[in-house]
Amino acid sequence: MAALVLLSCAKKPEAAADAGARAALPIAASHAAYVTDNGSDDVAVIDRDGDAVIRVNVDVDPAAHEAPHHLAIDARAGRVFVALAFPPEARANRGRHAGHGRADRAGALVALDLASLGVVASAETDENPGDVVLTRDRSRVLVTHFDMQRAMREAAAGAVPSKMSATLQVWDARSMRMLASRALCVAPHGVLTTASDALAIVACYGSDEIALVDLTQPSLPVSKVPVGGSPGVLGAPRYGPYGVALSPDEALVAVADLESGDLRVLDVASRAMVASKTLVLGGRAMIPEFVGATSVLVPLQGPDGLVRVNLASATVENRAQYTGDACRNPHAVKRARDGRVYEVCEGDHTASGALLEIDPVTLATKHRWAVGVYPDGVAFAEP
Repeated sequence: MAALVLLSCAKKPEAAADAGARAALPIAASHAAYVTDNGSDDVAVIDRDGDAVIRVNVDVDPAAHEAPHHLAIDARAGRVFVALAFPPEARANRGRHAGHGRADRAGALVALDLASLGVVASAETDENPGDVVLTRDRSRVLVTHFDMQRAMREAAAGAVPSKMSATLQVWDARSMRMLASRALCVAPHGVLTTASDALAIVACYGSDEIALVDLTQPSLPVSKVPVGGSPGVLGAPRYGPYGVALSPDEALVAVADLESGDLRVLDVASRAMVASKTLVLGGRAMIPEFVGATSVLVPLQGPDGLVRVNLASATVENRAQYTGDACRNPHAVKRARDGRVYEVCEGDHTASGALLEIDPVTLATKHRWAVGVYPDGVAFAEP
């Protein structure tokens, strides 16, 4: 049985809260985008209606590389939740995800003040936090742990498979107290919740499966669905599910696979994959987003591009290819509540990456902002 941990308090890193020491940012949250710059230890704040970009450092440990990785925003409470991964410095900015999932020290969940991005509170997580999302009622923060270091270490030691599994943690968004933590699967990454907050759906990269977690019970019961009929060995996936997106009617989950370079579909009601809707996309599929009832945008790496997929007909509706620095290493697509669509471009992991505004139908780039080094997550301060 997977381990469950219930904690009454959170261990905090030594960094002091500094929200009161920072001035409010000049870009209004209502029309801003917030991007985590993994390689330069900052959060970029972008004026979605203009050209301004402000980068705010989130260096909570001057001796370490924080590598902020993904974020979630509660505009009503005025908080930004950011996962800090602390990867090995030698690997931090070299190669695709070279340091991602390879840290050997605890990560952190940091709450920032939305107005200034000053630190409000911080708490220690397990190693290699991956994705971070708020439940729809904004009461809890979910953190996955893309802990490939654990998987490789335990596999080399000949450990039982359960010891290779990393955790899903549930945090109270107000008190930053951990509510629950359980070992889930090998290297869980992308996570989402249904509108009722009863169910979390997690992409398990290292074990080629989707985990469905019952959030209504403290023990976080879980069931798992293999994403394909020929999974790899634990820690060496054949499919590598990395990102997930939920259809507006909550009937389908789009599952983007890094290793097999395809998009697969989970039927939520039957809790089974729909094999007839699998589409090979010709590149490493990253973090997708629904932009219509059945239309999904999927960023691709190797070669760099973006595709629009229609799940109803299981066809590619449109495709954009990127050359040069237009969008090097696309990482994630996100749709804002006003209907505008944005794409995060990692760049070459040594110079500036970018955020693009994308036409969701033609896939044309409407605007481009340069951000920090190795951006990977984007979120909006929506009410």
